Amino acid sequence: MTNRDSYINKTLRFLSRVKWKSLFLGLLVIFGILSFVTLASNLGFWILYENSVHTNHPSEIPEADVAIVPGAAVYGKTPSPILMDRLACGLELYKAGKVKKILLSGDNGKTDYNELRPMLEYMLSHQVKPDDIFVDHAGFRTLDTLIRAKEVFLVTKAIFVSQSFFLPRAMYLGKELELELYGYECNLRTYKKETYYLFREFSARMLAWWDIQWDTPPKYLGKPYSIEGSGMSTWKGSIPVSIPK
Repeated sequence: MTNRDSYINKTLRFLSRVKWKSLFLGLLVIFGILSFVTLASNLGFWILYENSVHTNHPSEIPEADVAIVPGAAVYGKTPSPILMDRLACGLELYKAGKVKKILLSGDNGKTDYNELRPMLEYMLSHQVKPDDIFVDHAGFRTLDTLIRAKEVFLVTKAIFVSQSFFLPRAMYLGKELELELYGYECNLRTYKKETYYLFREFSARMLAWWDIQWDTPPKYLGKPYSIEGSGMSTWKGSIPVSIPK
């Protein structure tokens, strides 16, 4: 090998090392920026939440038109612990006279999966008046639930019932959608995947921010149906075999 060939090989090896180092440093910088933006955004969500009206005591929350109870997993016809606690808290607000109506919003997008039927059956079995229960079958995400609450059910002031680790995102969306929204924390137990939900919310909040910036529409909208009247005609697909009297 000539001196010239040796020099070329050394130069190529040096450039190769520089290339990979530059790529690594570039990726490290990008990762650092994204991490900073994510942490800063999540801090902003928590600051907004801390300055919002939220509590886990019914006596401390203002009255509103309706309690919005978002869906969660069901196993067959059995609500998951997270969903069961939301239902219990929504019922608590209704019984305490804090709301006159209950809006059940969940996923009924598949023939073999229906979050709304067990939610509706729960409310009826606990003596909630049928006229006071509204069912939203297209509440696939919190964004969908809140947009449809405003645009379809014409809600202006509501209490959003959920666990504390989900509420900052809901309250942010409510503010951006110009809904007067109060948060009712329903952490009635320690949940099996609570740590997972806490970490998942980091990315979910970023998605919520992105959805607001780009005016992401709900999957379905529909004609207005005021929350002021009877909700029984909204039960389609979730009507129990018998309605308790």
